[in-house]
Formats: sequence, structure tokens, C-alpha cells
Amino acid sequence: MLISSKLLSLLKTFSKHDLNSFKKFIASPFHNEQLELVKLFAIIDQYLRRSEKEQKTNPLKKEIVWQHIFGKKVYNDVRLRRLSSDLRKLVYSFLSYNTYKKDGLSEQLNLLKALRNLSLNKHFDGTFNQLAQSLNKEELRNADYHLSSYSVNYNLFNFPKTVPAKIKLINNLQHADYHLECFFIIKKLENYCDYIGYKEGVSFDVQISLPPAFLTYVENSIFIKEPFIKAYFLVAKMLLKPDEINHFINLKEHLDANKKRFALQELDVFYIHLKNYCIVKINKGEIDYFLRQLFDIFKTLLKEKIILKDNHISSQTYKNITTVGLQLKEYDWVENFIQTYTNYLPKAHRENALNYNLAKVYFSQKKYNHVIEQLREVEYKNHMYALGGKSVLLKTYYELKEFNPLDSLIDSFRIYIRRNKIISREVKQQYLNLLRFVKKLSSTIPGDKKTLDKVKTQIDKCKALAGKKWILEKVEELA
Repeated sequence: MLISSKLLSLLKTFSKHDLNSFKKFIASPFHNEQLELVKLFAIIDQYLRRSEKEQKTNPLKKEIVWQHIFGKKVYNDVRLRRLSSDLRKLVYSFLSYNTYKKDGLSEQLNLLKALRNLSLNKHFDGTFNQLAQSLNKEELRNADYHLSSYSVNYNLFNFPKTVPAKIKLINNLQHADYHLECFFIIKKLENYCDYIGYKEGVSFDVQISLPPAFLTYVENSIFIKEPFIKAYFLVAKMLLKPDEINHFINLKEHLDANKKRFALQELDVFYIHLKNYCIVKINKGEIDYFLRQLFDIFKTLLKEKIILKDNHISSQTYKNITTVGLQLKEYDWVENFIQTYTNYLPKAHRENALNYNLAKVYFSQKKYNHVIEQLREVEYKNHMYALGGKSVLLKTYYELKEFNPLDSLIDSFRIYIRRNKIISREVKQQYLNLLRFVKKLSSTIPGDKKTLDKVKTQIDKCKALAGKKWILEKVEELA
């Protein structure tokens, strides 16, 4: 039997620096007084520093671990499992402690509260002044900033003092109340916007609402000048009134003008709302304008490096950017993007993503024979690649008028869609409709106006259809 997989999976996320730091952490009596835990971590540490091949060849078995810790003592599985559990709790403590130490502001805020409780005037005043200076220099006026500002001013006002002294600090109470209101508005709008953005995909009943006339209150208040509050206010208006495009434009301009006032992960959230809005509009047929807007958003995300997570780009994002660029016929830009960002993909997906997206480039450039060659290199382990790759091949056979392989692909593609248990019902319908219309068009005689008018009407009414723009183009070509 092997040592706790839960513990190993946790420690496998650690870098060598993290492992070295945890080694010091666990050796400190302040954090740990169990020598057995030090020995347990030592053997796990050795194991984790081996190559993956060595780890598979020599797995970490419980009996070996026990012998390393207790020598010739009789093996006790319950005790070893308890030790593994205790070590895992220490790892949690280490992660929590590191997070706390990295956030110097939280440490100072707790110190301020402790000094207030001890009534240590000089120590309290010195810490307060340091905190106030730090907050005044802070450009990222997010929810955490306002909560910290509230705490600083609240602690100063509530430091043990005489009534006359408290009266002199009434401004600090006002500042505390202002920042508390900012924190509430930001978090309330953030939760509400997330709810609006995700509620269509939730199958169970969830209700998150705003107080009556809340948006009107925010719009007419002094709080609207806060960058975060204005950003979330505009997101809420954009989601609630999607037909009023000015909210989308204003939000995009607000983010462009205030980039330095937001952390990258915070900007990412707002740009997700902008992207989703564009996608909804594109799906409703407002293609040209919002496809260009979506492309501009992707370029901004790349320029500001917002799109990179731990210096990696996800395969799905890589695919989406390529798709949008090709739809706009930005061929040179897309090829440059592929050359630049392929190495930012996770290594396991790199080659597959490159082959698939190059096939899409060749299709857009009408180099159809190159498409078929490129798709032969694509592995369809991921259902999104399977759907995308088979769709590109389907269109390629149609363009080449290779109707025998086209019919064969339609049959096998239909079976794949119906048997796949991961693909949602809505997505299945989109691709089944694609197969249905390609089949109809492949057997339609060019110039058959009656049949083509009927097919076009059916396509226009069809809400779930993958590749709708391409299908309509093929109808026009046959007319």
C-alpha cells in the first residue's frame, strides 16, 4: 500500500523553494513538536525530488515509510495514517502562514488591533502612521483596500481615550464609514454581476438581488468616483440592459483609462464580463461589430499579459483567439500569434494545439489539402478538439467537393456526437444541425432557388447551429 495520496498531491504542488521553506517550518518547535513528522516529511521530500520515472519505479510504500520513522517497531497502519493527517494539517498551516506573511498589510492591521487592546499609545500611533502612509500610496483601491482603510480608521477612533479626545477623531469615524460603504458596494455589485453572468448555466434556483434603487443610489453618490465601484456599476448596467451598448463602451474605456488602478487578476474578471457580452451579441447575429470588439479585447489581454496564468496560456483561450482572428481574416496576425504563444501552452497540449490551429489557418486561406495533412497530426483526446477538428474536416471535404468521404464523415461524426456523454445537449444540437444542413447542401443542385430559399429560412430560424456564418455563405454560393 502507498502513502496518503491526499498528502502527496498537496506536496507535489510545491517548488523546491517551497519544500526547503517547509523543511525549516516543520523543524521549528514553535510550529511542530513531533519529531516523527520531521522524519515523515524527510522521506517524502527525498521522494518528491526524484524524476517522475524514478517515482513510478520506486513508489512510496507505507512499510518503507514506517521503517524510516520507527525502525524495527511493529507496523501500525492507524498510527501512520494519523501521522500523515497531522503532516497534512501542518502543510495547511504553512500555506496559511505564508499567505499571511506575504500580505504585510494584514499583519500590520492585526498588530494595530492588538496594540489598541493593550492601550499602548506610542506603539499604536507609530503603527497607525505606517499603515496610513501605506494606504495613501496604494493605487489599487479594491475591496480589500477599502476594508483595510475602514479597519485603520475604526481602530484609531476606538482607541481608549477621553470623550473630548474622541470628538477630535470624529473625522476618522467618517472615513471608516466611507470605506465600509465602499467595501459593501463593491462586494454587493461583484456578487450580483457574477450571479447575472452565471445564472443561465445554473439548473437550480438561486436568487441574489440588489436593494431597491441601489444602482440609482450608487450612480448619484460620491462613491461612483471610486474606480472599482464605477467598473462594477457599468458591468451591472451592461448585463441588465444589454441593448444599451453605451454601457459596454463606457466600461471598456474606463478599464483602458484606469489599468494601473486594478491588479491583473481583477482586470481579468472585468474583461471576462466584456468578452461574454460580445459573445452573447455575436450569437444573436450582431457579428461584425462585436467580433472586432472581441478581437480588440483579446489583443489588450495579450498586451497587458492578463491572459497569462503562471506564464501559461490555456488551450481553450489559445483556440478562441485564433478562431476570432481568422473570422476577421487577420491571417498575418494569427500566424504571428501562433508562433509567439504556442510555447506558452502547457507542454502536454502544445503540439496538438499547434496542429489543430494551423489546420484552421490553412482552411481560412483555402489551402484545403494542407488542412487534411495537418488534421492527421491532431489527437482527439479532448472532445473540444474532436468537435472542432471534425468540423474543419467536414467543411474541407465540402469545399473540395469530396462527397464520398464527406458522407462517411457525416455518419461517423453523428454517431460520435450522440454517444458522447460529456458534450452538453445544447452543443450536441448545434453540431447535429451543422451535419444536417451540410448534408442538404451537398445534395442541392446549384441554382435550385426553391430548395435554397427553404434551406435559408430554416437556417435563419435555427438558434443552435455551429458554423452558421459559413453555412449561409455556402447557400449564397449555390444561389
